[in-house]
Amino acid sequence: ELREYEQARRNYQQALNICIEYGDRYSQAKIYHGLGMVAQELREYEQARRNYQQALNIQIEYGDRYYQAKTYHQLGTVAQDLREYEEAKRNYQQALNIFIEYGDLYSQARTYHQLGIVADELREYEEARCNYQQALNINIEYGDRYSQARTYYQLGLLAEAEENYPEARANLQTALEIFVEYQDEYRAAMTQKILDKLPD
Repeated sequence: ELREYEQARRNYQQALNICIEYGDRYSQAKIYHGLGMVAQELREYEQARRNYQQALNIQIEYGDRYYQAKTYHQLGTVAQDLREYEEAKRNYQQALNIFIEYGDLYSQARTYHQLGIVADELREYEEARCNYQQALNINIEYGDRYSQARTYYQLGLLAEAEENYPEARANLQTALEIFVEYQDEYRAAMTQKILDKLPD
């Protein structure tokens, strides 16, 4: 959390060594997942993928379906970072299916949002819109204003790509208001810049 990733990696590695020494295979999964997140933050994507895959193999071995969903989601983000969009879509879909199976609506929102971005990248605009709308509906239901802003922002970009400027403006304006409310100056400035460039 303090972005001291090398220190985090050393601590995870220590924990992993002890789990291996004591034959605690189940606990290794969460540690590999943590190592995957550290590698991803450091943009070591292949290393991140290997760690997540290790975690996933153990989760499958122990039949831990719910945690598989979290790891599939992270594998999706790695593939997305590497612009392997079909691979990303497969992993997100796996995660989503499990979150639906477990009735975890809140986690579904994050995955729908990411599926929207992937569909957007593949220029599958209708699918992107459906996924964003699903994410937005859930975030509204849960009162998660900040996540709503991120999805309104994406819906704004989508409308801009389709040259639907009134819709783009409405969505981006809503996103901007929430970013300002949450004092996220970086995202607010980014959103304002796009709004300023929109044709009337």
